[in-house]
Amino acid sequence: MEFITGERLVELTRTLVEIPSETGKEKEIGDWLVKFFEELRLSSITRLPVEEAGDTIVGILEGKKDGPTMMLNFHIDTFDAFEGWDTEPFKVVETDDRLIGLGAHDMKGGAACVLAALEAIVKSGTRLGGRLIVSGTSDEEYWSRGAHALIKSGQIKGCDFCIVPEPAAHATILIGGRGRHVFKIRFYGKSISAAYDEGVNAVVDASNVIAEFEKHKPDGFGYMTEYDMKGTLCVIGLHSGGDKIYVPELAEVTVDRHILPGQTVEGAAQQIRDIIEDVGIKGTYELTWDERPTPAPASFITDPGSEFVQAARRNLEAQLGEDVGFTLAMSVADTNHIAVHGGVPTIIMGPTGGNTCEANEWVDKDSLPQVSRAILGTVLDLLDVE
Repeated sequence: MEFITGERLVELTRTLVEIPSETGKEKEIGDWLVKFFEELRLSSITRLPVEEAGDTIVGILEGKKDGPTMMLNFHIDTFDAFEGWDTEPFKVVETDDRLIGLGAHDMKGGAACVLAALEAIVKSGTRLGGRLIVSGTSDEEYWSRGAHALIKSGQIKGCDFCIVPEPAAHATILIGGRGRHVFKIRFYGKSISAAYDEGVNAVVDASNVIAEFEKHKPDGFGYMTEYDMKGTLCVIGLHSGGDKIYVPELAEVTVDRHILPGQTVEGAAQQIRDIIEDVGIKGTYELTWDERPTPAPASFITDPGSEFVQAARRNLEAQLGEDVGFTLAMSVADTNHIAVHGGVPTIIMGPTGGNTCEANEWVDKDSLPQVSRAILGTVLDLLDVE
């Protein structure tokens, strides 16, 4: 643990933040990560090409051949630099308790935690009783194509555990997350001159259904009492009509649906159909979902009683000196893809911060070494040091 210092975490976070890597522009940070892995003499360093983005970077620290495999994952892309910054987004500003910069919290501070833990293992000469995969994925803030390149490569097949240091609240481990599915509802009416106000108005049908969606809030889309987490439905698009003199015969509604572990996309689709049926629209409709280049980020949960989750909790509690609780991620990330499509038990244990994915983003300095040491302790516990 003595190899992990606050000063080193600040240095790594600063370095990563000051390499711009908005989604689609990850090449430079990928080059830096490859060099970092090479300096630590990791084996099997690979670059996995990702269309319209930078490469996903993978390095492996080999240990005992018949031992378990663990992955530490972080994404290397960030949101764009939105308006409203008080400082230069790509120049870290350090205060007594914060590092301010684009991606400092999501998730270059978390990436620094992983890299410092990896560096500590190598520099201490520790021989692991299993394989440690460290991966930096691209395109996370868009389609998670970098995560799917990793999955398709076969390098995480049979992996036993995965820690992702995405942003987390203080004294909290996220052991799962909601899934996100995007539905398209196309309403079909019958056009006639608007002067007569007859026909079948697709906009009216769409509006009536949207109003009914709102009536189902806040508890109509599921609730998990043990994690105080709801399922949600949000209309994020409505397109139809124009200024021509006829009743619109087509309207398209786009719906963001975040579902809870245990819910299915088919069940969510049926709920939408039931609501439309209750409204009694005059026209017809078509419902489709998840029209995207990668599979949708489905919901997941990792067994809170598992050796993996308990080891993470024990190590984080040791660093914080207080109890650690479990919760679920409200939004989606590469974690959903790794857990569901990659089949790897996955948790989020990351640093605290604020203004995440907004102007003036910051990460809490003290949380960085705490999380890095907790990650290191969990790796050592689960990979059985030789």
